[in-house]
Parts: sequence; C-alpha cells; structure tokens
Amino acid sequence: MDIINKLNNPLTAYANWLHLRWPSEIPEALPEVGVEGATSIPGIRIAGDLLGIPLLKFAADSGARAVQAFIAEKAFIDKIQGSDNLDLAIIGGGIAGLAAALEAQKAGLNFVVYEASEPFATIVNFTNGKSIFTYPREMQPQGDVKLSATVKEGLLAQLQTQAEEANIPFEILRVDRIVRKGKALEVQFTESRPAIRATRVLICTGRSGDHYKLDVPGEELDKVHNRLFDPKDYTGKKVMVVGGGDSALEATISLSEAGADVTLSYRGATFTRPKQENIDKAEALLGNKILYQTKVSRIGPDKVYLVDTDNVKIELPNDAIFVLIGREAPVDFFHRTKISVRGHWSLRKMVGFVLTLLTVVFIYRWKTENSAVADLFLEKSWFPNNIDGASWSTDNPLVKILQHEVNTPGFYYELLYTLIIIIFGVRRMLRVPTPYVRWQTTSLILVQTIPLFILPYFILPLLGEWGLFETGAGEWFADQLFPIGDSSEREYWRSVGFILAWPLFIWNVFTPQPNLVWLAIAFLQTFVLIPWLVRRYGKGVYCGWICSCGALAETLGDAQRTKMPHGPVWNKLNMAGQVILGGVLILLTLRILSWLLHDQLAGEAIGTLFTQLTFDYTLFGIPLNYSTVVDYFLSGILGLGLYFHFSGRTWCRFFCPLAALMNIYARFSQFRIFAEKEKCISCNVCSSVCHQGIDVMNFANKGTPMEDPQCVRCSACVSNCPTGTLRFGRLRSDGTIMLDRLPASPVQIRETQAKLREL
Repeated sequence: MDIINKLNNPLTAYANWLHLRWPSEIPEALPEVGVEGATSIPGIRIAGDLLGIPLLKFAADSGARAVQAFIAEKAFIDKIQGSDNLDLAIIGGGIAGLAAALEAQKAGLNFVVYEASEPFATIVNFTNGKSIFTYPREMQPQGDVKLSATVKEGLLAQLQTQAEEANIPFEILRVDRIVRKGKALEVQFTESRPAIRATRVLICTGRSGDHYKLDVPGEELDKVHNRLFDPKDYTGKKVMVVGGGDSALEATISLSEAGADVTLSYRGATFTRPKQENIDKAEALLGNKILYQTKVSRIGPDKVYLVDTDNVKIELPNDAIFVLIGREAPVDFFHRTKISVRGHWSLRKMVGFVLTLLTVVFIYRWKTENSAVADLFLEKSWFPNNIDGASWSTDNPLVKILQHEVNTPGFYYELLYTLIIIIFGVRRMLRVPTPYVRWQTTSLILVQTIPLFILPYFILPLLGEWGLFETGAGEWFADQLFPIGDSSEREYWRSVGFILAWPLFIWNVFTPQPNLVWLAIAFLQTFVLIPWLVRRYGKGVYCGWICSCGALAETLGDAQRTKMPHGPVWNKLNMAGQVILGGVLILLTLRILSWLLHDQLAGEAIGTLFTQLTFDYTLFGIPLNYSTVVDYFLSGILGLGLYFHFSGRTWCRFFCPLAALMNIYARFSQFRIFAEKEKCISCNVCSSVCHQGIDVMNFANKGTPMEDPQCVRCSACVSNCPTGTLRFGRLRSDGTIMLDRLPASPVQIRETQAKLREL
C-alpha cells in the first residue's frame, strides 16, 4: 500500500498541476437550440431566459427575432383549417412573450399568449425595490418593447401599460406539452380545457421549473421560503439566507437594509457567480456573518443547524430561512414535448448515436483499401476515358494522376473531408461574422486544402510525372521525404507531416530505418516551433488555426459545441491523452534502440517488439496495437462518430497525444483569456459553448485570467458572451497585459463603433 501511495502522490500532483486544479462546474441543463432559438422539433422555437442569458434586453430581442424568423420561413402562408386554430401560440407571458406578441400583432398574426400564473410573474416576484440591470446599455433590442425603468415597480408598470395599450390576448393556462399533429402543433393544457392547434409555437417560459431544494429535515416548515417579496416584513427578525448567487446576495442586502438580523450560508470558499457590486455590498453589511463553506443540515422551529467542511456543527437562532439556490429549467416539460435537452439522453438520441457510429465504421472500413467495402469501388474505374467523344490522352501527366487517385478510397475520403471543411467553414463565417472567426476559418480551410490535400494528391505526383524527382538533387530530396514504398510508388502521403506534427502523425518518425530529414523536421516542429508558438499564443495556435482535426471540429462541429460533457469526472478523462503520450514516448524509445542496436540480436528483438506494439499485437484476436486503438478507433471511429452527440473535440480534448504534449507546454504559456469582471453576469454561456469542457465562467466572474491549458482559441466563449466580458491576450512575465488586436467579440465591436461615432 505504501508503494501505491508513493506512486499515486506524484501522479496526483502532476494531474493537479497540469489540469485538475481548475474549476469544473457543470452547466445547467437547458434545451438544445440553434439559430434564433430553433429546437429539435420543427416549428417550435425558444426565446428569453431559456437561451441562457438572464438579461431583459436579450429576452425582448430574442422574442421579437423568433417571430421574425417564423415569418421569414413563410410559416404562416398556409393557414390551418378551422376558426379556432392559431398562427402562433406564445407560451410564457414575460418580457420575451410580450416582445413576441407585439411582433406577431404587427405582422397581423392570430395568436394567444398562455401564462401559467399571471403576466410578468417573474418580475412580480422580484423583491420590492429591486434594481433593474439594463446591460448592455448600447444594445437596441429588436421589436417594440420599451425598457427604461430602473427598479422593479417601475418596470412592472411599464410592461403592464404596454400590454394593455396593445390589447395583448393573455390566457391564464398551464401548458402540459406540445404534440405534432400533421402540419400543426397541438398545445395541451394541464387543466380540463380542450387542446388548441397552432402553426408555430414559441416557448418563453424562462426557468419556470421547481426551485432547487436543500433536502434536509425541516425544509417543509412554513418559515422556509424560496422568494423574498417585502424585506420590511422581517425587520428585527433573525433570518438565514442560503445561496451564493446574485439572488441570494440581493436578498441578503435588502433584508439587512430593512433591519433584519441576517446570516448568509454559502457552500463555497469564495463567491464566484454574483456581480462584484453585490459581493462588496453584502460583505460590507454582514462582515463575519457570511458563513463560507457551510451547509444546512437541519431546520428547527426556532433554530437552524449547519455543518462546515471540518464537520464542525453550528447552531443559530432563527425566525425565517430563504433558500435561494436557483430554479431548474422545466426539463420534464421539454421531455414530454420531446425537445432535446443538453446532456440528456432519449431513446431517439441513443438510436441516432448508434447509427452515426455504424456509419462512421462503414466509412473507415471503406477508406481502408484492403477492405471488402473498398473492393466495391475498386472494381470499377471512376475516371472517364472520353468526354463528348474526345479521348483523354493517357500520356498527359495530370490524367495519369487522376486515373490513379480516383480509384483509391483515401482520395475520396480526403476530398469529402476538405469539402466539408470548406462548406461548413463558410457557414461558420456567415454565422459568426467577426474578424477573428473569418481569419481563423480561412486559415483552417487553406491549410486543409493546399498542403493536406492538393499537395500530396496533385502537386507532388505531378512533379514526379514531370521527372523532377528522377535525378540529382531532386531525386535525393524525394528519396528522403517521399521514399519509394512497398507498392513501388513514392509515398507522397508523407508530406502531411509538414503540417501534422509528431506525435499526432507518427509515421515519418517510426520508420524501419532512421530518416534523418524527417527526424529533423519532426524535432524542429514538436520541440522548437510549437513550444515557441504555444508560449506566446497558447495551444490553440496549432489546434485552432492549423490542425486538420481542429479544422473539422471548428467547421462541421461548430453547431455541436454545447454537447461536450463538463464536470470533474470528464476533466479526469482529459488525462487519457497523457497516457497515450506516454505510450508514444515508449514506442519512440524502442524505435531508437532498434536503430542503435540494429546489428545485434537485442536490436532485432526490440524492433520486433516495436512492430507488435505498433501494428501487430492482439489479445484474444482483438487488435490492441497503437495503429488500431489510437489511429483507427480513438482518432477515427470515436473522433468522428461522437461529433453530433459529444461535440467535435472529443479526440482533441481527451486522446490526442500532440494535444497532451501541448498541454504541458501551455502551462508555461503567456496566453490568457482576460475578463472585465464588472461586465460578467454569470450567465454561464461561455462555459456551455466551450467544446473543451472548460469552466470559463468561474474565471470570468472572478476577473481572473483564464489559464486552463485545454483552451484551443476557438473564440466561442468570447463571441457568445452577451456582455463582451472576454478578450484574448498575453500576460507577460513582467505582469503587463497585451490584448489581441484581432476583434473576436461582436459586443466589443459594437462598443468600439459606438465610441467612434461619438468622436
């Protein structure tokens, strides 16, 4: 046991130093949405707080935009037969619902707003006198909703007036589910009320699920509340507030200012989510009555019992408790409606996952030229002998190359791979029109198209056909870089090693005899150039701007970012790449020893062992060698097969040995993601869109530069931040900060443009 502990301690320390030290909270389960709130059910969109941005202006903007999107897709041209049927059913009577209703009214649609309790219920339930946060100030939401009030009462009156003047049709009914009925959507209610049919449905309910509970004895007592209406009701009373978000701190401040004797219990060591002004004010008012790292263990009629991390019990007199630890999204409603929820699996999703994996297996078996699947393609020549009666000359070098390449599945695979990156890359640039995304995506497209596709399949073979590699320096050059292989043809495929560095691409290093040119290139790439680039710009300078795996992830995988699992368990799986890296280093050692001892029996034995581990080793008939497990299964089958269910960065995050090596380099990098803490609203959007599983928000709301080595500089967190909090940059050794000049945040771009207009 002592030996195991001695082994575990250095490994644990290394894992913590490399990655596990960073925060790893799990984003809230929200529905999967696309452009303008589109859901997995055609005809249903989502707006408001359920999009993950708890800001009033964004709620109004998303509600109006969703209706505009319905209109743009010509959804209401064909009316559903029947006088009682609606063009649009709006579920939720908050700000997003009002904005949608005003837009629908302007378009002449037949609509109704269904609200479970009362219009603007969330604002009604705000604490009296609550200040209203109207950031971003320069943002002008789509639609006609006016938002100028700065306190609860004024905002509520303003919204009610707008609804009354527009004569918005509200109905107080709780929706149970939405079911597709032919071309229509049937909205079913929990009450004994006939269902209605609508052409389109917009869900604006917000996080209207149940309040999270402590699950402790006594929580059912009447003195336990989930909302604070009027702080003056608790003047002179001993009150406990439980929670660590803005709602908890704002309630604490209101109660304290109203004369209550307030104690705040929070399970964390420091506040990470609230706005800084709330933290400062709460700390000033309560001082040592903020009990960090404590949990409520039991609630009594006149006392509350807590326990801290050292299991020390705390007993306090108590008249009232406010449990303000958040509300869950209405997940059950989404399940009943069959709307996909992040991180939740349904039978339909599981079937789709299995079918996707089987499709990828088929593709990779087809790609392998000696497979039965590939034989179906090799039996026929796919290159025409003539077009419009004109014969092709087989003496033409380009024709000879094409005739050869079009009969290899690898060519079709690379062609399809390249086309996907181009098509989805253009789509990404249109969807996120920032200079950063434009330049990054262009770089990925060009690298994949020219050195990784055109060079090995066309340029080098064409130069060979022209005889440039047959004599003199050209022959020596080709013999070193593209030697003649077992098929008696030059191995032009090795040219991808100019881009795909060792140990991502190992085959130019693990040659039977040492190839000094490729060894020198690989050494300079992996141990000189890449460390220098990572030192200055972070791991993402390669993973996000050069690598072909990253190119597919940032283009085809762009829409799948929110599907990457988060949390401490998944972060531990990140260390699998370190294990694979260790395996590659062992193989490199064996290869070098086999070269050095090639004239001895030991060298021959080591070479045989290397070949077995790399290509030939099997266990009970199952291949367990590096080529099959890493190159074929992890990089190929899982790397592509998990794209549409676990994000496009599964291979990059968990298993890539080059990424694992760059993680080590990145621990010494100057690259950071900087945050303006005062702008952060703890909405968690930045973390939810990170397809490397980084808890970006836990850095941002503390104002701490993000230095998790997993970052690949995709810019999703920066571009999706609704308040323009984040920015790429470098933290130099002298403490100075150098921010990137290439804009990556739409909000920051708008702010800069507004300042220029003022000048």
